[in-house]
Amino acid sequence: MLALALLAFAGSPQDTLRVPADAYADQRTAQLVTSARAARERNERLVTAYTAKVTQRLGVGIRAASRDRMLFRQELAAQIEWKRDAPSRIKVLGAREAIPVVKRADEVPVDLESSVRWLVVNPAEDYLRVVGIDDDDDGFVYPLRDGGERDYKFAAGDSTIIALPTGKRIRLVELKVAPRRSDWRLMSGSLWFDADTYGLVRAVFRPARPFEFQRDADDEDRKDTPGWVNPIGEVKFVTLEYGLYENRWWMLRYAAIEAKGSMGSWFGMPILMERVYSDYEVEGGTPPDPASTFRPAGTTRRNDRAEDGTPLDSVRRKAVADSIRKVIDECIDQATSDDSMRTREDRRTVRVRIGRCTRRQSDDSVLAVEVPDDTLSLLSSPDLGEPILKMGDMISEAELKGMADFIQRLPSRPWATRVELPRGVGSLLERARFNRVEALSLGIKAKADFGRLSLEGSSRIGVADGWLNAEGGVLTTWGGGPLRLRGYRRLAAANPDTKPFGVVNSFFGLMAHRDDGQYFRATGAELTRSSESGRFTIRAYGERQRAARVETDFSIPHLLGSSADYRPNIVAAGTDQFGLAVDWRGEAPLSRSFSLGLETSAEAGVGDFEFQRGAVTLRGLVTPEGPLAAGLTVSAGTSAGTVPIQSRFFLGGPATLRGYDGGALSGEAFWSGRLEVANSFPAARISVFSDVGWAGPRSAFSTGKPLIGGGIGGSILDGLVRLDLSRRFRGDKGWRFDLYFDGIL
Repeated sequence: MLALALLAFAGSPQDTLRVPADAYADQRTAQLVTSARAARERNERLVTAYTAKVTQRLGVGIRAASRDRMLFRQELAAQIEWKRDAPSRIKVLGAREAIPVVKRADEVPVDLESSVRWLVVNPAEDYLRVVGIDDDDDGFVYPLRDGGERDYKFAAGDSTIIALPTGKRIRLVELKVAPRRSDWRLMSGSLWFDADTYGLVRAVFRPARPFEFQRDADDEDRKDTPGWVNPIGEVKFVTLEYGLYENRWWMLRYAAIEAKGSMGSWFGMPILMERVYSDYEVEGGTPPDPASTFRPAGTTRRNDRAEDGTPLDSVRRKAVADSIRKVIDECIDQATSDDSMRTREDRRTVRVRIGRCTRRQSDDSVLAVEVPDDTLSLLSSPDLGEPILKMGDMISEAELKGMADFIQRLPSRPWATRVELPRGVGSLLERARFNRVEALSLGIKAKADFGRLSLEGSSRIGVADGWLNAEGGVLTTWGGGPLRLRGYRRLAAANPDTKPFGVVNSFFGLMAHRDDGQYFRATGAELTRSSESGRFTIRAYGERQRAARVETDFSIPHLLGSSADYRPNIVAAGTDQFGLAVDWRGEAPLSRSFSLGLETSAEAGVGDFEFQRGAVTLRGLVTPEGPLAAGLTVSAGTSAGTVPIQSRFFLGGPATLRGYDGGALSGEAFWSGRLEVANSFPAARISVFSDVGWAGPRSAFSTGKPLIGGGIGGSILDGLVRLDLSRRFRGDKGWRFDLYFDGIL
């Protein structure tokens, strides 16, 4: 997470080495790089003072199937008065933050002083900083640092002319930057410069590849972490834009980051940050005193020189960084040992102390932070703008449209080769699952990553059926989101909404003799394409489908003497099918107390069976200021043609009809509704609910008798983790307990 939240361009003077022959595409490119480097020293160091207003919006979300949630959001507004040769000041105009999955109300940031310090920018920095870290081994390697040719290849790109409101026309030239190797610290980028002054006007880049914990973390960090725990951090883009002020100074106007953290295929955490500087007044024209040791506010510490000013090599630079980390760690240990943290006030105190531990190392005592006495007034400051309701509010639509073309034209990831093979028993246990067809099923996976694309292969076999499952294919991100082509021989689920191959269904199958999946066997090939956000997916497939039988009655209850048998599986039709399926989902928070979500799906199949089917789901969530919250879901779907049983609509289980087993109902058409009411406190809720649903032949859509269930549930973190005790009111009446994730409340 730190690699995603703390991004920097890291660059430090190094001994000049021979420039690789392929560093520049041509002589024009070499001249552009040389001029851009010289301009950084000539122009930006002459700014002596500036004032500006700055606003920042930061959001961290959680992406889930039913609805996305905002985990954390923060909004800041401040007025900066910066001076190169004297102390500077920043005045807080507005500030609010919240953890919506825990508490709906906004609060003033706990350590507000530390939060706003990062908003101050020193125009004379040797590298461009979005948010700061101090060790260049931890951040992105800035291409224009000395010796950058050993890490990058350069090529002159397009040129364009922009017209300013004053009538002045400025020609911009592009420098394309391509990394030499697949390293998350290197970036693929596009840098645009003023052709007259070579001041930086725009930078858009993304890393050469994502950060992978097991591949890129320090040995010390990996030592106590299981090999199957491999969080991944991917920066989609970073953009910096500069504006021309006083017809001379290119000053940072806009900065934005989009990133995503993930853990396997089940956990996604988008991160967005947008920072805007406006109302600049800039002074300058005189160079700094070369004998001065004054470090103006906003200067980022770099461990590139010793106290006597001599350059440090990489070994000594790492030693300095380690010593600083040691001091900070000792300070944090001392801060956390003085308080029990049992009360809210204790926790706030400790967080402030931890922030001061880090700030103590930044040498920014020359920056005075001015916070009004009435801090509660900061929550409603008009300088903050409209409140953040969803992750899509973080970066304005106009800015996204302006960046889209630049992002698409960034150089591709470099070719590289890395092979990941199964490692020990842990690789088997990581992919273990249990169901009534396979019993215990163990699998392995291998991957060959070539940078721009990867080859993946996996296989598994069940103890009970002895049927070999195998998949293999190629994955790339060409043209946007993931594009995957693969062949497979696998056990498939007719009701994937029950997540039959997940850890929860496997647990209940083994420990409670209950399996919600309806299974069939499929052998074929598919091509899938997903959007970057995962909201849109299209799948084209051709496969042979066959029935799968229940092959085991083993479970812990059965082992202890229970005579219960697993329920029968569906008898899938033997068929050869070709088809196209499309899924889309979206959501729109209309206010802080009301949001809507919509899901649609459509599929057409030809072969032994010809059919079309479609479904739509509408969700409404009401969370008013009062003590209660409510959620409502309505769904319906129908089909045409002859639908094989494995392609019908299925109801049953916590995702569709609580109280009933997965696949309790199936048919060519369906409709369902779910209503629940809970307390409004999102951190922990108690709810009552009722579900109703019908599935059957199309002719009985309006006359079929539905099943009804209801019960009581509990959830934490705005429904991310959910526990339900439900009862069936029709058919085989009885009780059922469920643990699942991503409830509506």
